[in-house]
Amino acid sequence: MIIAERHNLSPVRVLISNSLVHIELFEDNQNNLFLSSILTDPERIVYYATTSSLLLKFMKGSIMLQTLFDKTPSLFVEIISKTKTALYSLNDIDLDLKYGDKTLQELSTDELIKV
Repeated sequence: MIIAERHNLSPVRVLISNSLVHIELFEDNQNNLFLSSILTDPERIVYYATTSSLLLKFMKGSIMLQTLFDKTPSLFVEIISKTKTALYSLNDIDLDLKYGDKTLQELSTDELIKV
């Protein structure tokens, strides 16, 4: 079973980091891939498994961030807030990623938010 636990992950590369979003790629000692993304209100960080094929689709702009998350091959994710770190079953909660309706290319533009 693949479980995203932050303390068991090694950083591989930052996919994107700007004033809006930070998405980082990790791997565990079995070479499973994981991502970290920001959740919507209240703002927290979620760590979740992915596959190389899903990651490639996201990097090519074929799928949005939320789709990448929703297709995680794992049943469990780790969520970190300012006060708590916990594992959650995706059968028990629904999670929306901040800017989950964007592709990697859309997240890379500075024109995402204009108030």
